[in-house]
Amino acid sequence: MDFTLERKINYYETDKMGIVHHSNYIRFLEEARCAMLNANDMPYSAFEKQGVMIPVLSVNCQYRIPVTFGDIIQIQPSVKEFNGVRLTMEYHVSNQKTGDLVLTGETKHCFTDMTLRPIRLQKQIPAFYAKFMKLTS
Repeated sequence: MDFTLERKINYYETDKMGIVHHSNYIRFLEEARCAMLNANDMPYSAFEKQGVMIPVLSVNCQYRIPVTFGDIIQIQPSVKEFNGVRLTMEYHVSNQKTGDLVLTGETKHCFTDMTLRPIRLQKQIPAFYAKFMKLTS
């Protein structure tokens, strides 16, 4: 399933130069990841109710062109790699008006119990494991 989150840039997300501050993109990626999981009937709250956390291990972003207050961005998250213990997501962020690629990014995660010990999603939540496998193919 292809998923896109559209988001309007707020004034408070810009810096003195009038462009989105680079740190905000990490929040945008998280918003898109959460929205994609919700769209696939896997909200974070459902993971947590079953004792599963999905911490971020790393974030990598390549900033290409800036966006400013009032611009609308389109964020396309997708599952790049998944093995049941680790998850890698990739992101393409574009300017809705121009179609220009604004940013590419990647986040790496693992699945843990509430004490942050790694778990196998297939064992803990088999239905979600199956959904991730479908998203990977």
